[in-house]
Formats: sequence, structure tokens, C-alpha cells
Amino acid sequence: MRFWHIFGLERADNDEKLLFFMTGGLLLALAVVGIVNPQGLNSTLNGAFGWVLTYFGWWFMLLGFILLAFSTFMVFSRYGNIRIGGQDAEPEFDVFSWLAMVFTVGYSGSIIIWGVGEPISIVTNPPPQPLPVGGVSIESLALAFMFIHEVFPGLAMWYPPFALAFGLIIYTRGTDSYKFSSMLKVFLDDDRYKPLYWAVDLAALVAIIGGVAAAIGFSAQVFSALVNTVFGLPPTMLTYALFGVLGLVFLGDVWLGLRKGIRNAARITVVLMLITFALLLVVGPTLFIANIGLDAGGVWLGNIFRLSLYTAPTAESNWAHQWTSFWWAWWAAWGLFVGSFVARVSKGRTIRETFACLVVIPGVLLWLQHSIVGGWVLAPGYIEPVSNALSSGGIPNALAIAVTLTPLAPVLGALLMLVIAGYVVTSLDSAVYILSSITLGNEDPNARNRAWWGVLLAFLGVMTLELPVFDAMQAFPTVLALPFTLFLLAIAYASYVAARDYYKEEFATTEEDTLITSTKTETNSPLSQGQDDDD
Repeated sequence: MRFWHIFGLERADNDEKLLFFMTGGLLLALAVVGIVNPQGLNSTLNGAFGWVLTYFGWWFMLLGFILLAFSTFMVFSRYGNIRIGGQDAEPEFDVFSWLAMVFTVGYSGSIIIWGVGEPISIVTNPPPQPLPVGGVSIESLALAFMFIHEVFPGLAMWYPPFALAFGLIIYTRGTDSYKFSSMLKVFLDDDRYKPLYWAVDLAALVAIIGGVAAAIGFSAQVFSALVNTVFGLPPTMLTYALFGVLGLVFLGDVWLGLRKGIRNAARITVVLMLITFALLLVVGPTLFIANIGLDAGGVWLGNIFRLSLYTAPTAESNWAHQWTSFWWAWWAAWGLFVGSFVARVSKGRTIRETFACLVVIPGVLLWLQHSIVGGWVLAPGYIEPVSNALSSGGIPNALAIAVTLTPLAPVLGALLMLVIAGYVVTSLDSAVYILSSITLGNEDPNARNRAWWGVLLAFLGVMTLELPVFDAMQAFPTVLALPFTLFLLAIAYASYVAARDYYKEEFATTEEDTLITSTKTETNSPLSQGQDDDD
């Protein structure tokens, strides 16, 4: 009994214990391989990444638009009025805390890392001819692709389906277990499917780990580049030390829990983020940022469908899938835990309100932030040295060089590291919360089990410092999310069924009672009595 208590599994059944140790064992084995043979793991990951994009890139694009149509229908139909947790549920968090948790968990350090990496990469290696949109500069086209992938339609494709599924099936409809497999029970509620339930939960855990590990790995390598280039300090050991400090902060958050730990970390991160981007706008190429943000915004809004479905089928390269399909795969992996976490903190809010918090408000913030970051590195005087740094040392080096070119570089570098650190802590916090919840089937998992998940994820993330190529980490979410994509269609259907049945039970009954009451009132009114007397 003491053994299970150490891992927080004292109340877990045998299937849940097996799920924890099998997933944790796979994660640990991958980390060990990465440390012992980083070159071999790098080659394997890149090979798998290329294979998935070549043969299944089209599938991620098609699935994205199916999910976009589904989310749009659910949010703007009558089902948008359904309240997560039931019509009597009250919001658990104030609006700022709610927005802060959704934003920091949902968008992570990719705003900074890929906000630099993607536009510069596209300018350096543009789409094959003919360009998907003619008559525009490559800089504006590159930033427009960034808007496509991280603002819209990316936001509306991948997060809402998971948030809807958890909100409607787990919290509103109600279920006996807090697991991804519980969603299947809407239409497959039979003990004969237990092996399928277990396999779905395993695939979900693996996909979540892939998305989170990539984000932590990206952040670790950016830390290393900033420490070395901006501050001239030994990168590897200091980065390990920084992650050690983050680990202690994370463990403190785990013990403080959702309301005191994750909420406060998210609020602090949002404040730091606003300060950092305000400083960058002031000390950076302000006029160019304003102009290219508007110009790229016009390219984006005028060509959303063209850019979203761009595959360049006659080109020899796999350029389009290396961007759009990669992003959609990462969204799928990341959306598993983000959507479930958003549903958890959105109890008491309607589906429509949750969509606004998850897509509309962050969409505006992300457009502004990517305009600032993209305009910063694409501006004259920045673009050439940053492009050269990208070619020689990858995205982390490009970001670090951009900082050194900017006034108040040490201050900006320190703020960027603090913001990324905040994103790492909040992402780890929410990820382990959901990993532990899915493992134990409990909405409020114990701190011991969450801590073990955090240690395993941090170990895997730091391992990525040993990988020789930054691009290898793109394979984590892309490859690990693929087996789970079919389940996305299943949970979309299950969400619709849950919403339809709940609406019939709650809203139709309420409307019928209102109609009956209204009819009785009219019948008993003096006017109607007078009419009867006259008759």
C-alpha cells in the first residue's frame, strides 16, 4: 500500500496503475535514448516527421476544416447557450483569472519562439512558385501565414472541439470517470469495449506528452541561446540550473493546486507578457511594425481559405505540409490537454462565452503580438542578420541575435526569459493536472501523482537540449498525435449527441413550461374573461 501511496495511486484500479506505469515508462525510455544516443534519436524523429507529413499532411488539413465547421455550428447554434456544468452552475474564477489561465496554457512560448521562427524561415525559404498570393511582399506573406497558423483558423479548429467535448460530456451531461474514453460511452457504453477505452486513454496521454515535450524542448533551447548570446554566460549548465529553479517553482504550484498555484502563475505571466511586448513595441522598429502588421493582416483576411488549404501539389518540395500540416498536428496534440483544462476552468460559463475566451479574445491578442514580433525581426536592419543566424544556428539563435540588435537588449532578454519561464510553468502545471486526471479518472487528482508527471515531463524536456537539431522536436507532436486524430471525429459526434440530448431535456422542458404558464396567464387575464363574457 505504501508503494502505491508514493505514486498517488492508492485509490487507482489495476487498469489505471498500468496506464500510469506504461506511459511513464515509455516517456522515461525515450528520454534515456535521447541522452545516450541523441544523434540516433534525431535521425529517427526526423525520418518519422517527414513520413507523416508526406503521407498524412492532407489528412491534418482536411480534419482541421471538418472540426472548424463543427465548432462553428456548435457555438452559433442553439447549443451555444448550454452552460458547462449545468444551467445552475456558477463561474469558479473571475474573468481576468479565467482569461489568464486559458491564454497562458493555450498559447505558451510559441508566441515568441515561432513568432520569430516562422516568418524568418518563410522569407529565407519561400513557398514554391507560383506563390499562393500574388502581388504581395514575401515579408507580408510570411507574416500572413503566421496569422493563419496561430490566430485563425488554427484557434477555432483545434481547441474548441476538445473544450466542447469535455464541457458537454464530462461536466454537463455527467460521467462516472474523468477520462477521454468516457466520451466514447455516449454511443459505446458497453463493458465489451473496455480494452478500447484503455487504448484511447493511452493514446491521449502519449499525444499530450508529445505536444508538451516539444514546447518544453523549444523553450530549453531558447533559454540556452539567450544565456549564451545575450548575456555571454555558459549556456548548458546555466540552462539546467534555470530548469532546476523552474522545477522547484512548479512543485510549489503543484502543492498549492489549481486555485492558488496555476491561477497565480498564469496571472503573473500575463502581466510580464504585456510589459515585454509593450517594451518591444517601443524600443523596436515601431513604424515598420505598425505598417507590416496591417499589410499582412490584409493579406491574411483576404486569403484565409487560400492560405489554409495551400498544398502546392505540383511542387517537388513538401513545403506546405511542413508548415500548415505541422501546425495542425501540434494543435491536435496540444489541444488534448488545453481543451480539457479550459473546460475545467470554464465551469459556469456558456459554450458561447467559452468560445469567446478561447478564440475571439486570444485571437485579437495574438494578432497584435505576432505583428509586434514579426515586424521586429522582418524590419530593415534586422532581417538580414536574423536570417543569417537562422541559417547557422536555427530558431533559438535567430531569436537571440534579434535581441542583441535591439536597444535595452539585456532588459528585453531577461523579460523574454521570464515570460517563457512563466509559460513553461503554467503549461507544465496544467498538463500534469490533466495527465493525472486522465490517469486516475479524477477531476481533482492528488498532488503526489501530479508531481511524478511533472518530473517525467521536465526530464524529457531537458533531454531535448542534447538533440543536435532544433527541428527534431517538431516530430514529437506530429508523430504522436497522428494515431489520435480519428478519435477527434468520434468525440465531435459524441459532443453533438450530448448537446442535443441535454438541450431536449433542459431547454425544451423549460420552453414548454413557459408556454403553458403564459397560456394560463392569458386565459385568466381580465381581458380574456371579458371576451368570454361578450361571447
